[in-house]
Amino acid sequence: MKLLSKMLWSITRFLAAVYACTHYGMCDAAGAAAALDDDIGTKAKVEAKSKNTGDDADSTDNTDSKADSKKLGIQTAALANGMKIIVLPTSAKDVVSMCVGYFVGSADDPRNVVGVSHLLEHMMFKGTTTISGDDLKELLFTYNKDSGAFTGFDITVFWSTCSRDLIEWNLKIEADRMVNIKLSKEDVDREKNVVIEERKLTTESNPITNYMQEAAWKATYLHSTYSYPIVGYIDQINTCDEVILRAHYNKYYVPNNAFVLIVGGITLDEAVEKVQKCFGQIPAGNNPHRSRVIDPENTGLRFQIDRESPQISVHNLNIIYLLSRGLISDLRKLITVNLAVDILACGESSVLYQQIVDKEELAFTLSTHLDVRAFDKARVNIATIARDAEKVEVIDKRISEIIAEFTRTLTRERVEREKQKYIDQISMVLDNSYSAMMFVLEYMINGYDIGDLDKAREIISSITFEEVVEVAKTVFNPKNRFMRILSHPAQG
Repeated sequence: MKLLSKMLWSITRFLAAVYACTHYGMCDAAGAAAALDDDIGTKAKVEAKSKNTGDDADSTDNTDSKADSKKLGIQTAALANGMKIIVLPTSAKDVVSMCVGYFVGSADDPRNVVGVSHLLEHMMFKGTTTISGDDLKELLFTYNKDSGAFTGFDITVFWSTCSRDLIEWNLKIEADRMVNIKLSKEDVDREKNVVIEERKLTTESNPITNYMQEAAWKATYLHSTYSYPIVGYIDQINTCDEVILRAHYNKYYVPNNAFVLIVGGITLDEAVEKVQKCFGQIPAGNNPHRSRVIDPENTGLRFQIDRESPQISVHNLNIIYLLSRGLISDLRKLITVNLAVDILACGESSVLYQQIVDKEELAFTLSTHLDVRAFDKARVNIATIARDAEKVEVIDKRISEIIAEFTRTLTRERVEREKQKYIDQISMVLDNSYSAMMFVLEYMINGYDIGDLDKAREIISSITFEEVVEVAKTVFNPKNRFMRILSHPAQG
């Protein structure tokens, strides 16, 4: 299941890459820890966060409900300043995974400074008026079992896995970072160079990434800010300064645009008490306006990209199908699409893999990825590595032929088996607090209702064979085949 396995694995790898880009030094952390014992709420900045809600700071909107055996047990609440609290209790009593997230990502970047959200994420590790950057990183990476951050198209997240007794300590750090960020010109210039090198490493020096991701995004989202690369563009990163970063921070890093997610051995009441203590004194800001230009439905536009390079050693063929937002507009629809896509093309037991890789030996491997955006269309990318140049066109033809037969050969037993696999995967994910946190985050990132996610097992069980067949016919209709990307070694 994409949102349980493949997409979770992609996020894990992305987090590892972000973590690797975070540079920190060794220093005296004891004094910094003591400094955080001050009342962080009294340090709230005035510039864009001076709005007073007029509500009692101690009141909460608690939407807790009893979970039956089929429900995951997700519980939610909110502080008076608008900060959301999400708790998923698990059997891991001594360890929790937790994060503070902000509803801002690269799709919110101004058109002339693409990459500002990602750069600001980096700057959140450079210290505050309370604690130096070196001390901050020493604390995060020494006392927590693991810690990191990532920026997406619609969200920015700062996460940690720690012992239960460090929950409030981590919340204090995040509350301090919410209100007291330090943005010096020297730090900004230094971190811009780090981000530029990240851009060069992941894109400019990688022709496959460059043409298979950025070109595909731009073609898919012609008018939308979803075409922006998360890391940004080098020339625009260079123009970003501390003034632009401060304005972005003041606009989006406010409690009413943020959430706390805690997974592990904690109750909702305990979480609310701790979050209230650390964040309750921070006043709400103005509700940020999030502008999204939604591209019209595709009416027949087709793209073909052919890229050769001496840096490429194999023949990569990608076939991309475009999905309207209506096909994945709620969790039930998304899971139904996932079932159809996974049975067809995900994993070694999938129909396409069995035929293209195992039986006909046309490709070395075959995989698929469902790429979802919170406010726009999605894509299904079927990726193969051909055994040689002559087999590329054969693979393309065979994929189309097998897809044409897919719904006629699909059986009820296969659908039920895949559904049970999804349910079993949920249980496995919930056994690990970090995996469970990322599981919840993945759905939040893509704009799905937490209440529906709590009922994921019930939803999966109730999806019918007929629903999967109908959605497969729609998703893999030839008119939805939107793009073909071929990257291969230079000839001659």
